[in-house]
Formats: sequence, C-alpha cells, structure tokens
Amino acid sequence: MVPQQHRLIAPGPTAAPVLLGLDSSALHIGVALGGGLGGPAQRWFGLAPAALGPVAAGLLVLALLWRLGTARTPAAPTTTAAPAPAGPERSGA
Repeated sequence: MVPQQHRLIAPGPTAAPVLLGLDSSALHIGVALGGGLGGPAQRWFGLAPAALGPVAAGLLVLALLWRLGTARTPAAPTTTAAPAPAGPERSGA
C-alpha cells in the first residue's frame, strides 16, 4: 500500500489528498466486489472453497500477463559530457 501511494504522489504532490482518497476508495471497492461476487461465483460455478486456489492462481497469471504487456519501460537517461575542468595555469616566469 505504501509503495503504491508513493508512486501516486511522486509526480504531483499537490494533488496528494485527492489521489490518496481515490486510491483508498478503489481499494475498498475492490474488496467489496471480491466478497460480493465471490459468493455468487462459487454457487454459479459450483466451486468448493478448496477449489478456489487454482482459480485464484489463474487470475493471478492473467493479471501478471496483462501487467507485463502494458508496462512501460523507463526512458534511458540522457547525459551530456561535462567539459573537463581546466588545470592550473602555468606561468612561464
């Protein structure tokens, strides 16, 4: 939860209250939907609680594949070479 919040806030710290509120709301909606749809799904598909492990593993694999397919790779940092510092001047005297 904390790393996710950090990633949300880093680009725009001024919008932190709104972003954290939306993040928390989305998390609670997900929990509610999981519980609200999990029970009927067990009845509709005739799944015993012990059979939910393979179903959860399948959903995890699908989510991982989706994440890998939509992930953006960070751009390589561009650096310019700084000019070499001038050495001490030698006097001919």
